[in-house]
Amino acid sequence: MDQRKLERDFWDEQIRLALSVVAAAIAVAMSVTWFTTLDLDAHARNHAMALSFCLPIAIVPISQAMAIRLRLRLLRLHLKFRKLANSDDLTGLANHRSFTQQGAARLAASGRDDTQCGLIAVDIDWFKRINDRHGHEAGDEVLCHIAQTLIHAAPHDAFVARIGGEEFTIMHDVASELDLSRIAEALRKATESTRYSYRGEQIHVTISLGLTLARPTDTLSSLLSRADRALYDAKNHGRNQAARAA
Repeated sequence: MDQRKLERDFWDEQIRLALSVVAAAIAVAMSVTWFTTLDLDAHARNHAMALSFCLPIAIVPISQAMAIRLRLRLLRLHLKFRKLANSDDLTGLANHRSFTQQGAARLAASGRDDTQCGLIAVDIDWFKRINDRHGHEAGDEVLCHIAQTLIHAAPHDAFVARIGGEEFTIMHDVASELDLSRIAEALRKATESTRYSYRGEQIHVTISLGLTLARPTDTLSSLLSRADRALYDAKNHGRNQAARAA
């Protein structure tokens, strides 16, 4: 389900909810008007008027039940919309928007229990060659495989995101830079040892990684910039390796 369809469904449900309330109000008004125009004797008219005033009592619970049902559907649509807005369409990982929000929150909350926020920037080596040689569909398959590899190789409470193209990030609180280096090496080995196949053809994939620990004055932007510089160092020194930020 894409974002535009969710938006249409959301507003359709809003319109249905509004129409149901309007319809209930119109029904009550019409019943009162109809009873007051009937040619009835005084006794019958009194009964008719009493019935007209009872109608709202019967209609309101029905309208409320309809409203609750529609609101629940709206809530489900809202949750789907929110998930879609914060997830990468292709891999299902957190997207750049989610990385910006959750990453900043994780950075702000770090350092409270003798740990530091660590960030690893990951880039697929020679990804353009994969697209050129095997096609963009194969490239998409590789991106999905890499996403799953990173999720399974990273610590269970790490925050894994795809922030654009073939670049991923992993955030995790660690006790030392050595611990962060071990995580990066585990990610690199898991990727290198995994064999990707597309239409019967093997595609060998490796990644380069740049890692850094948060400093007291860091923003998410400065932290990511430093990890990216380390990532470029890893690529410039041969790829399929991790480099620490200076």
